[in-house]
Amino acid sequence: MEGTSAPQGAPGTPPITGDRLARFEGYVSAFRPVFHRSDQLLRFRAYVRGLLERTERKNVEAIATAAGRVMMVESNLAQALQHFVSHSPWDARRLLGAVRRFAVAPRPDPGAVWVVHDGVFTKKGRHSVGVQRQYARSLGKKINCQVGVFVARVGPAGYFPLAARLYLPASWLREHADSDERALPSDEREPATKAAIALRLIDELRSEGDAPGTVTGEAEYIGGTDFRDGLAARIGRTRGSHRPSRRIAAPIRLAQK
Repeated sequence: MEGTSAPQGAPGTPPITGDRLARFEGYVSAFRPVFHRSDQLLRFRAYVRGLLERTERKNVEAIATAAGRVMMVESNLAQALQHFVSHSPWDARRLLGAVRRFAVAPRPDPGAVWVVHDGVFTKKGRHSVGVQRQYARSLGKKINCQVGVFVARVGPAGYFPLAARLYLPASWLREHADSDERALPSDEREPATKAAIALRLIDELRSEGDAPGTVTGEAEYIGGTDFRDGLAARIGRTRGSHRPSRRIAAPIRLAQK
């Protein structure tokens, strides 16, 4: 790409060379179908490489600086990455689909369950999508944050996120009704409860042929009537029976961080 700078080295971080470099490039190439343009793939590559470096923060500027130490990059990578994550037209759902194909599908885990839970991303500013002062259940208090809804596969083989979506509070949507279509797609502009988002994610996964053995989650989900009834209608009743299936497990409490 035009306007590149040479890598300077990354103190304290083992270099990605040889087999590790081949694995990294193989990982990046798995996402090629997600990005329609070569510049998008190059910026995705730089973004991931920067994430792998040791940095105090994981904002775009820090990621760009870290990537610039170890690889050839654009002269103004921070600006390019900001455009990539905020305005470049790529589909986050296709990206998560590629993650599932690369990381989850090759690693079957017969003893795994699906876990539905919140993901909390603390923020200092107010510019990110969905950010406001809201209750973070895993932290037990109100903070300035984004909240995401996650469906993950958890079992002996480990934790793998399968699908995720930001929860957008109705008050935030009202305040940002004129948001750029690229930052907030039209199908995300309607208010939805976290339970409804979780059921939608499960529907998307099942439409691809994925089927959970058992579903559990935080009490906000499993203990809620709307979510539990919706889940029962999808997977929770055996054919010809009106009794709830054992495939819906009791709620769990995730460890606080």
